[in-house]
Amino acid sequence: MRRAAAQARHLALFVLAPLVASLAPVLVIPAVTATAGATGWAAVAVALAVGGAGHVVAELGWSLDQVQAVARADADGRRELWEAGLAAKLVAAAVVAPLCAVVAALVASEHALAAALIAGGTVLTGAASPAWFFVGAGRPGASLVSDALPRVLLLLLAAAAMTAGADLVVYGLVLLLVPVVSVTVASAVGRLPVLPSRCSLRATPGLIRTRGTILRGRAISTVYTMLPAAVLATVAPTSVAVFSAADRPMRTGFAVLGALPARLQSWLGSAPAPDRARRIAVAIALNAAAGAVAAVGFVVVMPLVSPVLFSGTVVLGRPLLLAVAVLLLVMSVSRGTALGLVSLRAAGRITSAVTAAALVGLPALVLGGATGGAVGAVLALVLAESVGAVVQGAHLRGALRGAGS
Repeated sequence: MRRAAAQARHLALFVLAPLVASLAPVLVIPAVTATAGATGWAAVAVALAVGGAGHVVAELGWSLDQVQAVARADADGRRELWEAGLAAKLVAAAVVAPLCAVVAALVASEHALAAALIAGGTVLTGAASPAWFFVGAGRPGASLVSDALPRVLLLLLAAAAMTAGADLVVYGLVLLLVPVVSVTVASAVGRLPVLPSRCSLRATPGLIRTRGTILRGRAISTVYTMLPAAVLATVAPTSVAVFSAADRPMRTGFAVLGALPARLQSWLGSAPAPDRARRIAVAIALNAAAGAVAAVGFVVVMPLVSPVLFSGTVVLGRPLLLAVAVLLLVMSVSRGTALGLVSLRAAGRITSAVTAAALVGLPALVLGGATGGAVGAVLALVLAESVGAVVQGAHLRGALRGAGS
């Protein structure tokens, strides 16, 4: 009984950490819409999209395969992985964050300075997140304390300041502070270096080169996963606010669902060869089931939540909600197949899947956004994610046959 209770608490922490971290930006939305209206929200949405895309690149795909590497490593190996990851991601973020800040300022029609700071802060916050390390080490509580809670507390402070009359710029300034606090707390909780060593910094260029395939895949995936709001801002600017009002909460929910694959990482990575195919099938089925439940919940809950969340400035229609729900389901299935490829140490094959998805998704996004607004953009994303999931599934079958499973 005690063991079951301990396992339940452990699982609850795996769910709670990404839940709290994902809710952090959502908590700021009412303050943004109440003080700056739909135009302020559109600027923030564009900045979050550009910054999110930059974070995916600056993160170097570390959370894709290094979580399982941490799970397999001993204490010394984990420390080396922490230093290597911290050095490589901070160097990448130092290049990517300023670029994203400039892009966000140029794309946003209003609140350019705030958009620049929010985009740059989003890159740094995501790249410096210690969640990957503590999930791999089986310490979700440490992830909650070092990553999720600092985000929530600091962004609540930003929301309070904006509600009191502060400019949107305060949102970006707080985001720049989050990674400093997060890494400092992580180093204390995990007894880890707060700064990377000179040796790890010198090794960073070579390390980044070795991750070229995964990095290309991650960079390409941003075209249709993180940048739709920025694309819409150029082809259908009036659709940005309503699209982001549906897309951002959905992606928050999808991030929360990430607790499931996080919990499955070590289970899949440690699977004996005869049991490998069965575990992968179970993982895909669980991700699909979780996505289906979340999709239904999204359609039911969002009409009740959106008037409060967006201060009545944005109205979400039923066709848009249904399209986003389908997108959520397809993304969940795709996540399951990607998890299977990672467990077979075939993460590099994900790159071809996201390349195919991007080749389909980008022109579809431009065409769909220009002709169908927010709904057209979401349907383009459904098409892109479906292509990616199919290609990943084909690679997974091939990888299983090659592994003799």
